[in-house]
Amino acid sequence: MNRSLQIYIALVTAAFWLGLGAAVWTGAAGGLQPIQLAPLFGLAVAVEALGVRKQENTIGFSAVAHLATAVLYGPVAAAAVAAGAVLLVDGVRAGRRSYILMNSSMFGIAAGAAGIAFQLAGGSVGPVASGEAAALTVLIAARLLVNELIFSGAVSMLGAPFRQVFRDNLRDSVGQSIGEGCLGVLLAFGYTAASWAILPFLVPLLAALYQAQAGYERLKSETTAALDAFASVIDERDPLTSQHSERVADLVARFADAIGLPDRESKRLVAAARFHDLGKVAIEVATLSKEGRLTEEELRAIRSHPRLSARLLSPFGFAEQMALYAELHHERYDGRGYYAVSQSEIPVEAHVLIAADSYDAMTSKRAYRPALSVPEAVAELRHKAGSQFHPLVAQAFAAMIEGGDVTAAIGRQQLAALRAEFSTVPLVRWPDLGRLLRPGLLVVYLAAAALITAGIPGLPLWPPMILAALGFAAGGVSVAQTLRIRRRRMAALAVIAAGGGAQPALAAAGIVGWSLWLDYDREGFRYRPLDAPAPLGDHELDELCKRALRQGARGERGTLTDGTRVEITPEDGSGLRLAVGTAQPLSAADSALLREIAERTCSPQPATQSQLTVLEGDQRTPLANWQVAVIIVELGAFEDVRQVSGHLSAERMASDAVARLRALLRAGDRLHQLDDDRFGIVINVTDPNQVEALCRRMSASLDDLPVPRRANQVRPLIRSAMAGAIAVDAEMAGLLNGFEPSQLRRAG
Repeated sequence: MNRSLQIYIALVTAAFWLGLGAAVWTGAAGGLQPIQLAPLFGLAVAVEALGVRKQENTIGFSAVAHLATAVLYGPVAAAAVAAGAVLLVDGVRAGRRSYILMNSSMFGIAAGAAGIAFQLAGGSVGPVASGEAAALTVLIAARLLVNELIFSGAVSMLGAPFRQVFRDNLRDSVGQSIGEGCLGVLLAFGYTAASWAILPFLVPLLAALYQAQAGYERLKSETTAALDAFASVIDERDPLTSQHSERVADLVARFADAIGLPDRESKRLVAAARFHDLGKVAIEVATLSKEGRLTEEELRAIRSHPRLSARLLSPFGFAEQMALYAELHHERYDGRGYYAVSQSEIPVEAHVLIAADSYDAMTSKRAYRPALSVPEAVAELRHKAGSQFHPLVAQAFAAMIEGGDVTAAIGRQQLAALRAEFSTVPLVRWPDLGRLLRPGLLVVYLAAAALITAGIPGLPLWPPMILAALGFAAGGVSVAQTLRIRRRRMAALAVIAAGGGAQPALAAAGIVGWSLWLDYDREGFRYRPLDAPAPLGDHELDELCKRALRQGARGERGTLTDGTRVEITPEDGSGLRLAVGTAQPLSAADSALLREIAERTCSPQPATQSQLTVLEGDQRTPLANWQVAVIIVELGAFEDVRQVSGHLSAERMASDAVARLRALLRAGDRLHQLDDDRFGIVINVTDPNQVEALCRRMSASLDDLPVPRRANQVRPLIRSAMAGAIAVDAEMAGLLNGFEPSQLRRAG
């Protein structure tokens, strides 16, 4: 315990007990006899002893008795009952003496302040009167606020910001405090000769409150313990990555503390870090610890683990957001990660996991490479800020690792902007307002409100009449909406009944956009398009297939890099999913209609192309009318990068090269990956000089291709050849195989 906290506890304790003694000495208690408080004191002791154990402390329910005492006998009696019950119960538990005195003083001050606030708000000491609803509300609120102010002051003595601690504690306690307060008011109401019959019925309510809180805490504790054990078992499967999840969680906890992340948000993020690799349970141990090159099947299995982690976490309500963070922990800031999720769709919490996971991987020895030093790993974080890593997260993380001041490293304003990106943990899981406020349900709500207001004595007739009129209007809107949805559905079903596919059915339903069937290749762990690609480039099509690999149980929606809004129907067990691209996101009714169309239509067979074509204006021109050039690009760096940083890093380097090459090509040009980092390109030109210019641009673009530290810089070998005016009926690989090496020459 530090010096500041000791002084704070001493001041709070002295202030309360001296104040209580002075109140009793001066007769502020009003001549109250202790025997009168015995029943309420006994209740306070009993419910305080039946506390619910949380991870950090014990939750008591004695506020029920404190508040009832404040209403019936005044603030001095409430303070004495509250403090005395804590002293007795915690004394028997043999806790630390200073903490016992602090807790008793805090409860006593909160109960006394609530009683004073009750009287100031117009309440009177004694049996509850019908006109004291506002004062009773003030009573409950005052007790909560004062209690949390004192407790937050104590926690802030340990170095945490007071405002942040107070906010977190208030959010944590408000639900329980409202429940205890309402029970306290009911207890005070029934504590008279005329109303005592209500008291036995309060016992089940108190028991239900206790059981609900106890059951929730027990379930949360047991679930967390089970997932924690699961994560430990997964770590132990590979000796080289043993305790990896614990180290990542520790790094995330240090980062959250360094940037001043609120306690609830910090705990959620640390838990996500602890469970981020649960999906590795589905990967063979031999694959995880393999020293040599990984096969395509092994690579795809490894890439599947974030998605499987999310599936394991998503069934738990408390881990819904954690599942999303775990699912995205191998994405990249530039949108070129495992599932090609764009920057705008990756929450900052996932970026923290990305940085922590990558840093621990870099500084840990692996089967395929030695560990990087801490300075090398920190330099890598800074070097890839803005490409692989979130810029602010990377800079703050690097400063934290070096032991520096994060505020000084990124600036006060940028630190505030970074903290603002984190989502708050909701205190209450509100129902879906969009569903509750549908016109059909709105009719029911307004009708109920009209009936209730019509029966209130003394209320004018116009409020229920207005509510009834609004109900009729909502009913009309509901009927019109239902008829419109039904007409669109019937139009789509008529097209399907006539043998039409998904695209014409969507058009008949008024959904404007393209559609594309995707089929899951179980052996290859990937999705592939079944029909002719929609108006998508190679990059966007690859991005769409990667997106389909995400959880899929509830469907997937998002935005491609070209701005197209896409929605993919949920998995149905057959491996088929229908993807739709539109200019605007689909409504809930459109999404439901899309799912029904997907269920009722059959996917097409894979499309074939009898002739390669290129797009020239609005006409598709046969390739035979053009001169065809072939370009071979060899990076010669894959094995070097693999040995330094692993197979996945080498693949990412090759993927970066593909992205740079595609940026230089036109819509009709084709790129084919011949080997790990060897690419064949077919382009259509009218002048051979265009080939030379393109090769020079490719060389300049690839010369600064980023590679991990300790790897050699890429020096691409680019060769080209003119194929002449020929007709092409085969795939590009076959075309390339028709050239002898002697026909190819070095570019530039």
